[in-house]
Amino acid sequence: MSKIKIIRPSNTEVCEPGYHIVKGHYRNTKDGKTWVDIHKRKNRGNSKKMTYYPENLLYLFWNGQKTYKKLNRIIPFDGYHELDPIIQFWLDHWNTKFKKFPVIDPLLIKAIIAKESSFNPKADPRVSHSSAYGLLQIVDKSRNALAKKIDSSVSMEYIKAERKDLEDPVVNIAVGTRWLVVKYFLLKRNKKGNIHNLIKAYYGNKSEKENDKYLKAVLKYYNTSVKPNRSSK
Repeated sequence: MSKIKIIRPSNTEVCEPGYHIVKGHYRNTKDGKTWVDIHKRKNRGNSKKMTYYPENLLYLFWNGQKTYKKLNRIIPFDGYHELDPIIQFWLDHWNTKFKKFPVIDPLLIKAIIAKESSFNPKADPRVSHSSAYGLLQIVDKSRNALAKKIDSSVSMEYIKAERKDLEDPVVNIAVGTRWLVVKYFLLKRNKKGNIHNLIKAYYGNKSEKENDKYLKAVLKYYNTSVKPNRSSK
């Protein structure tokens, strides 16, 4: 059975939100160069604005206390149940931060992953001139937009992550579900904030025909999913 490797980071690779990790480096002094060990540093700037770095996203997930259930298996793929708690954790997290964000069935996110990347954490379609990367195929434009103020209704919860960081399923799903929050509130402002429109907006093709085709493919994965076997891991 195929499986995605979910690696728990070491204590030196994570830190609580409001701080970031500074890697070990040499620092110039009047006596020459001196080595500074890896350490965490408090973020600068507006205290009301929360910026998440990959080390914060990893900290939040790996320190979570809630136990999550297995989601259905998406046909024709294997279970990929190692992703199930990650999907559910981040949906819970953003629902806590954004009270008006709708409760989304986590299986729908799993269906989007199936459509976007076929569960390949390193899916990279650069041959098609796209910057999309990872499980939820996050493009550079979306990733960069999350690092700054986008809209008054969805600001004050930012994410700063590099393209390479998206290889980690925890980071990728955190960023992808956060982007769904942005898309939802922008749709809601235009009175189009329903789940089907949200799926199409996530795809974001300029052609409505292609958007409808994408929605249909995601819903097919969703509607034909099957319950996990008891023995599946």
